[in-house]
Amino acid sequence: MLIQENLHLSRSSSDGQGGHEFLYKLNQYGVSAKSRPQEELSQIHWEVEVIKYQETAAVKFEVCHDTELANKTLIFHNDSSLNEFLENAFKYFKELGVLENMAKK
Repeated sequence: MLIQENLHLSRSSSDGQGGHEFLYKLNQYGVSAKSRPQEELSQIHWEVEVIKYQETAAVKFEVCHDTELANKTLIFHNDSSLNEFLENAFKYFKELGVLENMAKK
């Protein structure tokens, strides 16, 4: 089971390929974790993207491959390793938010 901390939205995958998507958000950044149907039902396969939310009322974001967290789509084969990544990502997003606020001032 994935952690619920900073969970912004849980929904059916929006790309029409089936599966489930969890969207996490902290400040303007977040993580999209998609679990798509697999041939082997016992195999866990999470596709993870670091994302940057746009400032709109609707949930709108872009994939963000220019952070120190990830420069490509990441794959996790179990929930515990994905949860560990999410915890580290939340720490990174908090620090990034502080730095971006300092830069604006």
